[in-house]
Amino acid sequence: MNTENGFSSTNHVLCTVMIVRTQVIMVFLWALSGIVACSTGAGEGRIWGSVYLPDCDLEKDAFDMEIDFFAADYFDNTLSIRLQRSGQDPIFSDGLILLIRDVKEVAAAGGEVEHEIAVEPSLEAFKENGVVDGIPRTAANSSARVTLYLNGTCPGNRLAFTDGAGVYQLTHIYIPGKQKRIKGSFHLEFIDPRFWESPEDFGPHARLSGEFDFNYTRGRPAQTFP
Repeated sequence: MNTENGFSSTNHVLCTVMIVRTQVIMVFLWALSGIVACSTGAGEGRIWGSVYLPDCDLEKDAFDMEIDFFAADYFDNTLSIRLQRSGQDPIFSDGLILLIRDVKEVAAAGGEVEHEIAVEPSLEAFKENGVVDGIPRTAANSSARVTLYLNGTCPGNRLAFTDGAGVYQLTHIYIPGKQKRIKGSFHLEFIDPRFWESPEDFGPHARLSGEFDFNYTRGRPAQTFP
């Protein structure tokens, strides 16, 4: 294994992959920002929890995202829910995107069901073993994928919270022609896998809970995650 400059070839490939994935996500966020004019509305919600961001010398157990911007867009049986602090371009703000992969399936399950967002390998396994088993990515059978961005709290950061894990619940979900209200909650965890050092130091991470309640307003077709 090449360890020139104290950096293994495995870590080099990992960082390259994650940088590309981060760039793709930011292009997605930029495209989604075009929904602002057509798909925003009044709503209520909150995202809170703990964050550890070494790049910004930030370790906070009482983090509050102070969201006041709610957007959603439906396309081909998927629903993209965006919760953000202010209506700025996402590259200047904090926010979270919850992509429901199968609206009909989630709606049919009922509002009392708690859905899991799983990643493979699991975050617990990753914390213990690092990249031995690969980079945690949203499982193919998960009903949703979730991404976190903290560009307001940590400007110019290199974070890649592209695949969160946890649970969510939707007591109301948008159904074309039937239901406009979107109401739910979640408990999620995020880790940037590029900075794992040991089980005790697994890099930037966040544990967040949230709740939201707003009405869907039609916007342009959403772009799904690549």
